Amino acid sequence: MRLFVYLIPLLLLILGFSLFGQEGRSRKKPVLIRVDPTVEKVDELEEGPPERDPQKAKEHVEIGDFYYKRHNYTAAAERYREAIQFNPKWAKAYEKLVGVLEKQNAFLEAVKVCEQFVQSSDSSKEVKRFQEWSVRLKEKAKETG
Repeated sequence: MRLFVYLIPLLLLILGFSLFGQEGRSRKKPVLIRVDPTVEKVDELEEGPPERDPQKAKEHVEIGDFYYKRHNYTAAAERYREAIQFNPKWAKAYEKLVGVLEKQNAFLEAVKVCEQFVQSSDSSKEVKRFQEWSVRLKEKAKETG
């Protein structure tokens, strides 16, 4: 009986230390997959804008959604921006980018994206929705300072 009295707290102590060490690992800040310090950056000015390719835009949005679900909003925003480069008139890509910027409390940047869509779009229905969204974002920006 005395053996169990000493053995159980010892086992709980060992279990506690092993679980304590695992908490730090799971809370690491997510790292962008594209970040590689050994690779030199390519000068984007020489390449010019990418060709219009709706399929690549769709792929970038799907990858952005993957990051968004895992709360890696910086990587998601980067992918949504790339999708916009491949399909500059696709409302869904703009919508997702504005949503992720709003999630990051980058309201002024989100307003710029809304205005960019309004200038590039032909759809009056979508333009009106983005204009209203832009007004709400400006109000949020004023509230947060």
